[in-house]
Amino acid sequence: MLQRSKNAPLTVDFATYPPPFNDILCKITSQTNRLRDVVLRQDPNTALLDLPKILSSFESTAPILEKLVLQGADLYNGAGTNRYSTIPANFLQDGAPSLQHLDITRFAIHWDTLPLSITLTHLRLENVVPGNRPTRKLFSETLAKLLRLETIKISACLPHSGDASQPDSLPIILPSLRTLELQDFVAELRQFFSVTQIPQKAKVDLELSDEVLKSESLGSLFSALRASWTLPRDMVAGAARNSAQPDILDLRVVDSMTRCIPQIMCWFNNHDLPPNFDVENPPANLTVSTHTIAIGLNILLKAIAGRFGISSLRSFKIASNCIVLTRDTLELVKGLPKLDRIAIWNRHDVLSEFLGVLKKKKDHVLAFPSLRSIELHGIDFDEDLAGDSDAAIQALAAVLKSRKKIRSTIKRFAMTQCVNFLEHHWEVIQAALPKQAETYWDEDEHIIDPSEDEEEFEDSSDYGGWGY
Repeated sequence: MLQRSKNAPLTVDFATYPPPFNDILCKITSQTNRLRDVVLRQDPNTALLDLPKILSSFESTAPILEKLVLQGADLYNGAGTNRYSTIPANFLQDGAPSLQHLDITRFAIHWDTLPLSITLTHLRLENVVPGNRPTRKLFSETLAKLLRLETIKISACLPHSGDASQPDSLPIILPSLRTLELQDFVAELRQFFSVTQIPQKAKVDLELSDEVLKSESLGSLFSALRASWTLPRDMVAGAARNSAQPDILDLRVVDSMTRCIPQIMCWFNNHDLPPNFDVENPPANLTVSTHTIAIGLNILLKAIAGRFGISSLRSFKIASNCIVLTRDTLELVKGLPKLDRIAIWNRHDVLSEFLGVLKKKKDHVLAFPSLRSIELHGIDFDEDLAGDSDAAIQALAAVLKSRKKIRSTIKRFAMTQCVNFLEHHWEVIQAALPKQAETYWDEDEHIIDPSEDEEEFEDSSDYGGWGY
């Protein structure tokens, strides 16, 4: 096939199969001058694909290569250590002048072996050995040449924050950037933003790798991000300068769709907002994730709010199963003058905390003074399995009724897919709301007996956890 196709450009898209294919792939990739698209994916649980051998068969240059995707594996070698996929030192040493899409994951990445062409528009690097980091000087010099980059996704591959090598004093401007996803430690992320200038239209997604997060370091990170993300003052004149300073309008605490880690998602006043709480389109302008659940949400929210501003916040959603919400989190937003929409999903304990703040106490300022809409979704009103959902409904109704007497601000109240919630409960809620309020219940009467929860837990334990 290779002989008969002569010099026609080649597209290779390969997933792991038995070892005989290693030799065939070496023959294909040795004709490097013909390669246009190459996708090689290693099974993360096996070693059937000899990636170092295949990559070593590439010649020194790939003149028409436009797309290169390499998925490696980190495998236990039986000697107490892991071995990782790596890129040979001589891999495409003379470059790939047409390369636009570079995607390398599950590799022990060494920066100086990467075929980083000035034609790149998409760059994704996932480094499984965080000690392999480029120097600040090398990283800055390379990134400054990649002016066409539209997508950057880098995991554990930023320069070490303690690196003494100094880059040029001028900031690195990334004029074409639209998507930026970084997973690393706070200090490394802060350093990245301190030397870069990214467009206002770029979507930023940060995943913090630190085991312990401190308010001072988080504050420095988001200060650096804000300085990097807004246009330089000499490029913004008059009234446009004010619009360049972002303020958060929509704030959501949710869980990652792919992994059970909490996320804070923010939409700003200079961008479009999602029309409803159940959609995330357009994507958030800023998403921050963390594995450090024990810190509580408040420290991270305070750092974001303190650097970007939430005085104009209009809508707030809490839908995380990973975080135990503290009263301090609600105290952060309860006095905001423009916050008029709140959604609480999945957690009755969060609803209870919210009701505790919402209920006005003597001589206290009214919490959530502009609240107009409350949406409850997936709440189990018998979450503690005490068999007393009636009491939970009465507690909710009591707060709504007291709110109606003080200030009748609730204009909309909606409940969907709630558990242990019946028609007579809905009648109690409606009676507690202002007569002019728009109300909606999906009439889904889903009752769970406590014994069913116990059986579900026992079934899930057979598989090592919950089967969501």
